[in-house]
Amino acid sequence: MFILLSFGGHSLSGDLAGLNDKPHVTGYVPGDLFGNIHFIAHALMGGVVTFAGSLQLVPVLRRRWPRIHRWNGRLFMSISLLAALSGLYLTWIRGSQLGTGSNISITMNGVLILAFAALAWRSAWQRDFVRHRQHALRTFLLVNGVWFLRIGIMLAGLVLTPLGIEINYQGMVFVGVSFASWAVPLVVLELYLRAERSQRAAPRYAMAAALGLFALVTLAGSAAAAAFMWLPVLSPGSAH
Repeated sequence: MFILLSFGGHSLSGDLAGLNDKPHVTGYVPGDLFGNIHFIAHALMGGVVTFAGSLQLVPVLRRRWPRIHRWNGRLFMSISLLAALSGLYLTWIRGSQLGTGSNISITMNGVLILAFAALAWRSAWQRDFVRHRQHALRTFLLVNGVWFLRIGIMLAGLVLTPLGIEINYQGMVFVGVSFASWAVPLVVLELYLRAERSQRAAPRYAMAAALGLFALVTLAGSAAAAAFMWLPVLSPGSAH
């Protein structure tokens, strides 16, 4: 919603300078046509892959409208590949960098997106739908690493700021959250897949409880990110 309203709205209205109402590492830069196109396209693609990927998780869509599932999956995979490549361009060529640790994390995330998206596509082509589902789920979580990063930083700030611990882009907290934003979801997914294959009830109940806990943490981080990062930019009283 934020991406569509902010990036989509400013792009359609022609107020590209308004994109910088929300701070970016390197946002809209007058005169940098190629870089600005990548910047705006990368953000808009993030909204597309989040929406398209979420649709792929709806069981009734897969059962009743498999053709929509297939074409939406192709859209998701294609945009995921393009978004990963554009993210690597923005980091290493345009120079949108926060620090060495963050650069390494972003690069690993991008490379893993490319790898798992390719594996998901190949397994679907081979009609190995078990592996296809696993690789597609990994791709979905990796693509949403930027979202997990934001809610992770919000949660870390809520916990650490009252203790007097400062969070900066070069610090260990930010770098740790950056790596955790894509590594932790992958670990949780692998545990989920193992529990899914287990014939015993205990691992399944334990995984269900863990998912419930992570859902609450995700909800709290999302609410904090919306309150402090997104809604202020969209509010009528914000500067433009």
